Amino acid sequence: MVEGIPAFFAAGKYGLGLILVMALVFAASTILTYVLLCVYSTASLQRMRFGAIERYGEVLSGVFIAIVGLVFWLFPVL
Repeated sequence: MVEGIPAFFAAGKYGLGLILVMALVFAASTILTYVLLCVYSTASLQRMRFGAIERYGEVLSGVFIAIVGLVFWLFPVL
């Protein structure tokens, strides 16, 4: 987390203990945020129905990847 680097540098003058506590708090809050977002978004998506996209999703994603490949094959990036 680039935004947190100045906080760690500022806490450096208070010792290694504070830096370790900050690292644990940042890690725990990040992990908790990811877990909560994944659980609630998965639960919400389970209640939704996407019709034809559910049935042909793999085909649609394959066609999209093929189109992107063709575009970059015909118009190479310099």
